[in-house]
Amino acid sequence: MRITTWIAAAAASLLLAGCAAAPDTADGPGAAGVRISAARGSVPDDIRRAGVLVVGSDLSFAPMEFLQDGEQTGFDVELATAIAGRLGLKAEIRQTPWPELLGKVESGDLDVAMSSITDKAERQQRVDFVDYLNVGSVVVTRGGQGGEGIGDLCGRRVALPAGTLYVELAEAQNKRCAAGEKMTIIAVPTLTGSKETVLAGKADAYLDDFPPAAVSVRENPSLAISGRQIEAAPYGIAIAKDRSGLRQAVQAALYELFDDGTYDKLLDKWQISEGSLKTGAVNGGA
Repeated sequence: MRITTWIAAAAASLLLAGCAAAPDTADGPGAAGVRISAARGSVPDDIRRAGVLVVGSDLSFAPMEFLQDGEQTGFDVELATAIAGRLGLKAEIRQTPWPELLGKVESGDLDVAMSSITDKAERQQRVDFVDYLNVGSVVVTRGGQGGEGIGDLCGRRVALPAGTLYVELAEAQNKRCAAGEKMTIIAVPTLTGSKETVLAGKADAYLDDFPPAAVSVRENPSLAISGRQIEAAPYGIAIAKDRSGLRQAVQAALYELFDDGTYDKLLDKWQISEGSLKTGAVNGGA
């Protein structure tokens, strides 16, 4: 979801898609008709000749895509590498600033972009998406404080970075809190500041995207995720609209990874299994 000030207004419109677009293939995951040989046959000639799938990603968002000891890693990095492998290609993960990702896919500088990009209707006007993960916001508390999600914020001190979706989510819930159980909202300058404020005992809870929250909880045993994801929406692999063959190939390769267990293993490895989304839908976001 990549909540930053410059996209906060757009991010506020995220909703879980009620129904997903039909996959390109008539058969869904696991169907005998989806064969990897057919997927490789759909790869555009220029990519097949090069033997490389160029994947744009802003490597700054653990656990999805980031650098660790100078090495590219993360769920998206490993899933992109596995998709390329199924297509008989090598993945080249190319560091690309977040604001440039879709434009470089449109221009052909990137074959695909895979960087925690929420599949949203306005973005579908520019590129197509193959959906692969369902991600929303979560409430993070100091261990043992509540377990029902955003409803547990009533009466608590909540650290929130200004200009983000999290402020809007908290304020909407605050209106539902009883008169004597309103939240105490503590403004902080950054997302990292939210976590640090809670760890320092100056607040009881904060909100974050699910993947980085999972990392924070893993690294800080005093923290816990409360409840389930809020307003979850699909992440999608962005592909140029004029490259339908590549879209079909990526979708079929993704189905293979669903079927053979690779996808589940990666979810488990990066501890984001709650985001499992096995539709492989094209433009399934709202």
